[in-house]
Amino acid sequence: MVRIGVLCAFLFAFFSSHLWAQGTGDWSGRWDTYWRDGEARMLLQQQGGTVSGTYEPGDGRIEARTDGRVLRGSWFQDGTSGPILFALSEEGQSFTGRFVDGEYWNGKKVSETAGANLVSVTRDTPRAAFRSLVYLENAAVYKGDISAGNAAETLLLYAGQPSDERDQRRRRRLLWTLFDLSTFRIYDIPRPVEGETAQFTIGPAAGNFEYNIRFRKLGDAWFVVVPAAAELRRDLDIMVAALGHDTLSQLKEAAAKSPRGAMRDFLQGMRNWRNAGRERALATLDLSFLPPRLYSFEAPLLAEYLKQIIDRAGFVTWQEISDNPNRPGPYVFYRHPAGSVVIEQVPGPNGEPAQWKFTAETLRNAPQLFAEMQELPVADGVFASEPITRFFQIRERIRAVFPALLARPGPLEIWQWLVIPLSAVFAVVLGWLTGKSVSLFLSRSLRRAERGLRVGAARRLGKPTALLVGAGFAVLMFTWTGLAETVLGAVTVVLAATAATALGWLLYTAIDLFGGYFQRRSERTSGFVDEIAVSLVTGVLKIGVAAAGIIAIADITGIPYEGVIAGLGVGGIALAFAARDTVSNLIGGAILMSDRPFHRGDLIETEGQMATVENVGLRSTRMRTFDDSLLVIPNSQLTDKAIVNWGQRRKRKIRLEISLHYDTPRERLDAFKTRLREVYLAQPAADDTTGYVGLRSFGESALNVELWGYFNLADYEDYIAARHHLIGDIVDLARSLDLDFAFPTRTIRILSEGDGKTVDRQKASNPT
Repeated sequence: MVRIGVLCAFLFAFFSSHLWAQGTGDWSGRWDTYWRDGEARMLLQQQGGTVSGTYEPGDGRIEARTDGRVLRGSWFQDGTSGPILFALSEEGQSFTGRFVDGEYWNGKKVSETAGANLVSVTRDTPRAAFRSLVYLENAAVYKGDISAGNAAETLLLYAGQPSDERDQRRRRRLLWTLFDLSTFRIYDIPRPVEGETAQFTIGPAAGNFEYNIRFRKLGDAWFVVVPAAAELRRDLDIMVAALGHDTLSQLKEAAAKSPRGAMRDFLQGMRNWRNAGRERALATLDLSFLPPRLYSFEAPLLAEYLKQIIDRAGFVTWQEISDNPNRPGPYVFYRHPAGSVVIEQVPGPNGEPAQWKFTAETLRNAPQLFAEMQELPVADGVFASEPITRFFQIRERIRAVFPALLARPGPLEIWQWLVIPLSAVFAVVLGWLTGKSVSLFLSRSLRRAERGLRVGAARRLGKPTALLVGAGFAVLMFTWTGLAETVLGAVTVVLAATAATALGWLLYTAIDLFGGYFQRRSERTSGFVDEIAVSLVTGVLKIGVAAAGIIAIADITGIPYEGVIAGLGVGGIALAFAARDTVSNLIGGAILMSDRPFHRGDLIETEGQMATVENVGLRSTRMRTFDDSLLVIPNSQLTDKAIVNWGQRRKRKIRLEISLHYDTPRERLDAFKTRLREVYLAQPAADDTTGYVGLRSFGESALNVELWGYFNLADYEDYIAARHHLIGDIVDLARSLDLDFAFPTRTIRILSEGDGKTVDRQKASNPT
């Protein structure tokens, strides 16, 4: 009982504290905050319901109290103050608020390590001051680091006194725009300078505009001078016009489509890889050489190789990269004996405009180039990021646990050499186990199916499954461990092609097995529609799988197949014309399947031929004639001709002609006629709406009585039996009325030669 009480108390305390934290929120920490025309880094500390803190720039102060997730209080700055009202989000990582009515003040919490990679602020030379300013402004503008913006403010010296804080921010923004739209090398700025002032000329990569940066020394520190807003605006307008644009926004849009824009999009996309940055980064890479089937594996790995190379090459300053969208040649960012990092214009697909991208050659050489420079530490100030691919995640773990495995005896690292035999063993074992498991599963799950399907599926599907799983596992291992981007790249391609072949083999076999099963089932039914459908679907699927498999293998191995497909499109017209009879037969089969003019076993008549339908295929229909001959008629001919389907009759006509002697009395003829109709109507299959009986004609040797009606029978065998029974009843009727059936007779008159007398002789002639 004591243990239960302690457990309950613990659970109560845990959930109470959790609910209290959710209800109040935690305001302690560092926050990047924004208002209509400014921003500040805020540091808050919460103690119970009281929250206090400071914010920079401006030497501001916050004092407030919490009310649930709402913070109410005041701000204090430069001898003035005002109210604040902040509301914390549910996850506690952002807030929304106001500092006066109509003026927003929002913020987001930042980690304790934010800004840790910023360069230190140095002012001992003009070059050092300018380098610090550019690095910090890039971090503030392109990474959103408010601390960097605050630090950059300490490097500026405003010409004349700014009218207010808003004028100060405007002048700083205009000056930075001039810097950001220029292309320069910080190394070119003179380091030792005599005197108290200095200047340095910059300008855009395209155009004839130049801008002079002015420096001033105060004590031992150098500062960048910020001119008046009107002067900065004038210089900026001159720059826009010199570059051939009407507005600043047009100039920025054009500059974004340049080597600098490609580098910026790539690095920022890599930094935000898991937050929609993946597409942005990969869009800057020319990955046209990658097979589409391997794109999802290899593209991120190549991107991370390139990122690791750039991080080691040095800290990237955007303004040192050309922003000329019309640059006549490629831009070489980094050069090394093992390979270079080059950005050039790559034509877009389907006639789209060319885009500046990292070249395919750069990406092909990236693994080898990284191997050459991997021992070089990343540059100071580079943003630290977690690995985005399995390869670099594994590699970092190995570095932390057993760094000796990162040595490179030959073209591969030790741990990669170990992966090769392990992958081979696991691939073989896993493939074998999967194949056996699939065979066993099919054998048991199809136990109620026919034996041919069960045994065939268990035996024939196991092998391609084993090959697919084994080759696929090996491809995954080679890709995740980076072996696909080494000298084993060709082996990876072969394995991928093997996996594609195994998949096609598996699908083709499955279609063949189950298509045959349904074909056999359809043959046991009277209808032929299912048989045609199964044959059609099975054939189309087989052709589709075979074609897709060939294209996939060609795509993986890099064999050009687009021209072949285009050629087939042109040659398809001639092929279709040459095979028009075959195509018309296929269409005829589809028409028969749609119209359903007959079923298997029906007796049909077409073009004077009567036969029983045995099978309807895609191209022709097989029938059996009365003399047991096999008749094959193309479907196109069968659909173009009239078809009489005797097998689909709902009734069968019965017409009998009964011959009676000429000497039969009239009353017996009338009685026979009446009783004959009664005998007909008494038949079980007789159609009681018919039954026409009466004297039909004078025959050569008899009076002919006609019976005409219908039997409600569709089957011919049943019709024969019903007719037999009717005729037997007619015979019994004639005997009961003492009537004789007439048969053909002939009278012959013979003239005697001796006495000239004529002798009449009557000779009976049996019609049979």
